[in-house]
Order: sequence, then C-alpha cells, then structure tokens
Amino acid sequence: MKRRLLALSLAMVGAFFAGCEDTSTNTPVTFIPAPPSNPMALSLSDTSVRLKWTPSPSESNTAFKGYLIKATSGSRTFVTDTIPAGQTIVDLLGLDANKIYTFTIVACTKDTVSSSISIEWAGAKRFRGIRAYETASTNGSGIRLSDGANLTIANGTQWDVCLDTRTDGGQDNWAFGSPQASTYTDTLGYFIRGAQAGQKAKDTWVFCDSTSQGPVPYFVVADSLEAVFESRALGTGKMQNVQIMLENLQNQNRSVVFYVKTAEGNFAKILLKAVGGSVLQGAAPNRYVEIDYSFQTAVNVPYALRQGIAPVDNPRIVKIGTRSQR
Repeated sequence: MKRRLLALSLAMVGAFFAGCEDTSTNTPVTFIPAPPSNPMALSLSDTSVRLKWTPSPSESNTAFKGYLIKATSGSRTFVTDTIPAGQTIVDLLGLDANKIYTFTIVACTKDTVSSSISIEWAGAKRFRGIRAYETASTNGSGIRLSDGANLTIANGTQWDVCLDTRTDGGQDNWAFGSPQASTYTDTLGYFIRGAQAGQKAKDTWVFCDSTSQGPVPYFVVADSLEAVFESRALGTGKMQNVQIMLENLQNQNRSVVFYVKTAEGNFAKILLKAVGGSVLQGAAPNRYVEIDYSFQTAVNVPYALRQGIAPVDNPRIVKIGTRSQR
C-alpha cells in the first residue's frame, strides 16, 4: 500500500494522538488498543521508505480502526491517513532526500490511540543491474557505487567494490567485496600491477560477524533488496572496521544481501544476484556478477538508528585466500 505523506498543522498533530478520527462526543473512553510492535524499514528510493510492523493484538476488537504513521524530520512533520487493520506494510512517498526521519506508529480506535513505537530511517538512491566482470575480462572488474560506473583497473583507485576470480591454490575462489582485500592489491592494499601499481585502493568496510575463525562477512540469503527489512543501524552488533571479500561464491547458488560503508562514509545495501543457481553469469572471458543496491548519498547517514557507527582511520584488511591481516 502506497501512502503519500501530508503536511501537518499543529491541530492535526494533536489529532494524531487523539484518535483515528476526530470526534466531538463525550463518550467515556472504554478501550485503548495495544500498540503494534517490531518496527522495521527499508529504503525504496531516496524519497521513499517501506515500513513494516507486527500488528496490534487488539485488531480483533470491534472498536479497532487501524494505524496512523507520523514522520518527523527536523521541524517538518507529516502524517498518513488511517491505515486499516490487517495492513502492516506501507510505502511512504514524498520524503526529503538525504534526511533521517523518525517514523512513529500507533494503533487507534475512533477516539483513542495506543502507546507508540518508532524507528529512525532515511531514504537511499536505488541502482539496478550494475555489473562487475571477471578478472580475465577487458571490461571493468570494479564498481563505483556513487553512480554505478563499471571501471577497469586503470581506474582502480575509484573502485568501491570489485569482483576477483583469480584461482587460489589452483582452485576457483570467486570473491566480491573490498578492493584492498582482493588479489589485485598487496597485503597493505596497494595495487600490484597495471596503471594503478603502487596506488592504494579505497577503504571499503564490509560488515562482518565476529567468529572464532575471525571476521566473516554478514549476509542474508534473499531474492531482492525488498525482501530484507532492518530494525536497527547497519552494522550495529557487527564488526565495522574490516575490509574483506565474500569468498567461494562459486558455491553460492542463491542471491545474497550484504552491507558496506565506503571510504567517503556512504552506506550501501547490496544484492549480489544468483541466476540459474550461479552468481557468475555469461561466458568466459567476460563473465560477470550483477548487483542491485541502495546507496545513501549523504555521508554518515545509515538507513536506521545512528548509534554504533564509528569512523576507523585504518580499517583492517583480511586478504583473499591467505586470510593475512594487517
């Protein structure tokens, strides 16, 4: 369900907390609905956000009317019309780009509202069908996330993410992720050969889980970006200062979603597609991976809550294959 947000007057703000419909009666309040729970969100574009929540347990009550959503950013406040019972996924359109909003959700009757739940979120620009080509290709193996440009090694210092299909110990090891963690660069993240030899690749963080074997890229198996909602800041509870690649993609037969932060401080949520049971598409020597992604063009604005996001001047490198670390 798509909802275009409406600007609120002060009177309408008051009505938001008074109930789903304004009323002039003095009927005694007999029922206050229980609130919804578990607010989650994802960014559809730089001006639209999709919200999701667990329904109020009061939906079965005959007095229950639905839900209201208020969106606030700075001094600007917007509100939806009443969202009927049973509807718990809503697209909010017409937001300001590069702004963090607080979305507040309540359940309501004609005269009363529940306590509220809320989540902070920001829209993000969407890119689709962006390709990075295998190492042997004359096409680009790297992607600049800010505009989706496919770049060759001659512009390797502009890569935010790259595809690496060199063999590791005589075995295939297809990998995608941080350029400094690839075999295009040495253990300190400097390009080894070509026009960029001696130049340092960008610092790109891939959010990871911490395990007994060290950091492991955090990803979710999903068929689309829209299938993955989040409820907290990107990276919260995850290691954030790791440059690493998703490896052994030759064994990955499903699409996955993972998260990165660029050297400039931009957050991205990336879908690495698998088609026909394989991540690598096309024919050699021009095989490729294809990604869709959401990219936050505002610096240091994650998609959700901001706590837990800290800059790292010298993020650690976990090299492909050898797993050597700086």
